[in-house]
Amino acid sequence: MFERLPKLQSLNLGRNNLSGNIPMDLLKCKELQFINLGINNLEGILPKEIGNMTMLRILYLDGNRIKGKK
Repeated sequence: MFERLPKLQSLNLGRNNLSGNIPMDLLKCKELQFINLGINNLEGILPKEIGNMTMLRILYLDGNRIKGKK
């Protein structure tokens, strides 16, 4: 889905009862500056590739079961 939105700058999917892992396709949106995925049922490990999103300024993941790499 996100591969069709390369110029997307803001994404607010907070409080949408999403589950599973953070979609890797989201990382293809190189112009994203704001991502809100808070208050969902997401889980897993935060992809290290999110560090390649150089335009990203705000990332909300609170209220999920996301972990960093050990």
